[in-house]
Amino acid sequence: MLSAHFFDGRSTRIQVVQLSLVANDLVIVGNGIDLRIPFRNLVIDERLGRAARKIHLGDGAFCEVADLAGLDTLLAAAGHRDGRVDRLQRRMSVAVLAALICVGLAAAAYQWGLPWLAAVGAQTLPPAVSRTLTNQTLKVLDGKMLLPSKLPEDRQAAITTRFHALRLPEGGTPRSTLLFRNSPQLGANAFTLPDGTIVLLDGLVTLVGDDDQILAVLAHELGHAHGRHGVQMLLQSSAIAAFWSFYVGDISQLLAAAPTTLLQAKYSREFEQAADDYGADLLEANGMRPALLADALTKLEAEHGKNSEAAYLASHPPTEERIRSLRQHGQGDHPAQ
Repeated sequence: MLSAHFFDGRSTRIQVVQLSLVANDLVIVGNGIDLRIPFRNLVIDERLGRAARKIHLGDGAFCEVADLAGLDTLLAAAGHRDGRVDRLQRRMSVAVLAALICVGLAAAAYQWGLPWLAAVGAQTLPPAVSRTLTNQTLKVLDGKMLLPSKLPEDRQAAITTRFHALRLPEGGTPRSTLLFRNSPQLGANAFTLPDGTIVLLDGLVTLVGDDDQILAVLAHELGHAHGRHGVQMLLQSSAIAAFWSFYVGDISQLLAAAPTTLLQAKYSREFEQAADDYGADLLEANGMRPALLADALTKLEAEHGKNSEAAYLASHPPTEERIRSLRQHGQGDHPAQ
C-alpha cells in the first residue's frame, strides 16, 4: 500500500488515501473513497527532483504522492515506464551536457545573433524614431556635458562649408547635420547620433588643427552614419529596451538609454574598419589622401598618452594596424587639397 493525498478537483479538501495495484487497475481507498481506475487511463506527471508527483485520474481529480521510491515500485509493477525525456533529465551527465549546450547557445546568440538582429533593426528603424533618439540625446546633454562652441563663427562656417561640399562615394553630398559643441569633460571628440547628426567638439578641432585632417575625421564619422553603427550599438547594448520598442511600439526605454549608451559604448573592430574604409573611399572621391585620417589619429594617440581629455580614443580606439592600413591605402593617391 502506498499513501497519497487525494483531491477531488471540485474543492480544496485533502483526503489521505491508500494506493495499490490490482491486475491492471489502480485502486484508491480512503474515508468514503473507493475507486478502481484502469492504469491506461491515468496521466502521471514527470518527476521533478524531490517534489511530490501527481497521478491525474480524470475530471480534475488527482492523487499527490510524496513517497517517490514507493511510487516508482508501484509504477514498475504496473509496467509503466516514464517518458524518454523524463528519464534522460534525471541523469547527471545529460543535465551537464544540456547546461553546456544552453551556455553555448547563449554565447552564440550574444556573439552573432544579437549583432545580426541589431543590424536588421538599425536598417528598419523608422527615420522619425532616429530623429527622436537624437533630439532626446541632445536634450539631455546640451547645457550639461555639451556646452556652446567657443570656436569663431567663421571657423565653424569654413569647416561646415567644406563638409557639406564633400562628394559621397555613393553619390551626392552629406545630408548629416554638423553641430559644434564644447565639452571639457569629453575633450577631443566627435561622435555620430542616431539620425546621422555629427557632433564635433572644440577639443578635437584645436588638437588636430589641420582642416583636411578634421575633414578626414568627419569622413570617418560619415562612415558610421552610413552604416548606422550608432543605432546598432544602441539596439545591441539595450536589447531588452529595443525588443520592447519594436514589440509594443514604446520607445521610452530606448530614449532613456540613448545618451549614456552613445557616449560610453565603444565601436567594434568591424564598425571601425567599415567606417575607415568608407572614409578612405570618400577622401579619395574628393582627391584627398586617406592617410589624412591616419595623421589625425596619430595626433590623437600622441595626445592620449599625455592628456586623458583626448577622449576620441575612448569610443574610437585607433590601432597601429588601422593607421598602417590607412597610410597604405593612401600611397600613390592625390596630395591633400
